[in-house]
Amino acid sequence: MEERRSKRLHILNRLKSFIKREKARTIGIALGGGVVWGTAHIGVLEAISAEGIKIDAIAGTSAGSIVAALYAFGIDLDRIKSYAEKLSMSDIFKLRLPRMGLASTEGIGRLIREFIGDAKIEDADIPLYIPATDLTASEPHLFEKVSVADAVMASSAIPGIFVPVKMDGHTYVDGSLLADVPCQILKIKGIDFVIGVELIDKEKFKREPSNIFDVITKSIQVMVNETRMERLRFADVIITPDVHDIGQFDFDRIPLLIRRGKEAVSKHVEFIKSRAVAS
Repeated sequence: MEERRSKRLHILNRLKSFIKREKARTIGIALGGGVVWGTAHIGVLEAISAEGIKIDAIAGTSAGSIVAALYAFGIDLDRIKSYAEKLSMSDIFKLRLPRMGLASTEGIGRLIREFIGDAKIEDADIPLYIPATDLTASEPHLFEKVSVADAVMASSAIPGIFVPVKMDGHTYVDGSLLADVPCQILKIKGIDFVIGVELIDKEKFKREPSNIFDVITKSIQVMVNETRMERLRFADVIITPDVHDIGQFDFDRIPLLIRRGKEAVSKHVEFIKSRAVAS
């Protein structure tokens, strides 16, 4: 009798240990780039939060790095949403005489500093990962122990549109070139379940570019698409907000983009809960 009781206790303790590990499963979200499309990430995060899904780490590239940075520092999503809905092109694009780009990323840096000052990446409430492309070393770069504003400016510097960002003897441009949806970073950092948010208009590839911004962004997307599926395989689920009828520079349609982000999550909520959230 005593031996059977001991075995039952042993099995019960193993079950408790297993349940504890399941509850400790970490969830990360990787936010892709897309200029104004990036505001759809606000809706995605709103919907995920409303479902009680806790994000343990966040990574963001280009426009995704802006939303990722604010979220990682605990900025209220309603406040981010209110700010985004008032954005105009002049807030972000500070035009200058072309040499290495049409505009400076200073407007982006100013936006970040308005919310969190000169905080460094390691000061975030949850782990924050911001990649960029290092033109000096011709390789991807993950920022650590630097100003969040500087990292976001570098990750958002679309070649040809924004002037590259120089730091510590290196020149950085848009992280989307080598990590458009930075899921792999989260897996490398030990996150168990990774949600990828991809902003892509597949129909756009069939349309003729109508301006210099279209030429640049479409050219980058063609290159990124060559290795897209290889990178997305690190995501456990991929959320793709509908952006097919919205231009990447349509600032007046930001409220719609946020709504589309929310709507996109609804298709995946049950799967995310079943795979990532212990009951």
